[in-house]
Amino acid sequence: MNHSCNPNCETQKWTVNGDVRVGLFALCDIPAGMELTFNYNLDCLGNGRTECHCGADNCSGFLGVRPKTACATANEEKAKNAKLKQKKRKIKTEQKQMHEDNCFQCGDGGELVMCDKKDCPKAYHLLCLNLTQPPFGKWECPWHQCDICGSPASSFCEFCPHSYCRDHEKGALVTSALDGRPCCSEHNPKAPVAPEYWCKIKRRLEQQKPEEEAKE
Repeated sequence: MNHSCNPNCETQKWTVNGDVRVGLFALCDIPAGMELTFNYNLDCLGNGRTECHCGADNCSGFLGVRPKTACATANEEKAKNAKLKQKKRKIKTEQKQMHEDNCFQCGDGGELVMCDKKDCPKAYHLLCLNLTQPPFGKWECPWHQCDICGSPASSFCEFCPHSYCRDHEKGALVTSALDGRPCCSEHNPKAPVAPEYWCKIKRRLEQQKPEEEAKE
């Protein structure tokens, strides 16, 4: 009979008429034709271990080594599944934030400072921000703070960095003729920006629309 770390039989010592006998007894109901196995329980001496090839789920790997417990087998299975999940998991690539190519204050191109606020594409010249050096660390552009009190803005001019909080937004913006976009008092509602600058803004908005629809 072959050895198994998960046998269907066990050995028992019996004394019969004064002689020691070894009996084999079933540990469970064994279907007809199934191989009978028992645990050899051999002692391992030094490094001379014999590999076990029984194929049981709780196989210890060597004869004479205690079979794995159900808990150890379950933990091994979990670790195996975790490795498989790691392999299957797709690596998400961060989408690079796109910024406008023209200053949001004056509309010209050149060397620009980019807003670091998520999903804000605005960029500015240092001179338009009254700065001599680029801002340090994570920087949010003036468009996100109320012009009057500096609180987080809720209403924005679509043509310059002017913006207002809930307490100061009343009457600060009017609807312009360009796609109904709000504009502040510094712009003429009938023609808030130069035609060439509006073409650049419109092209940028058209590029953003497919990205927003894809996110939804």
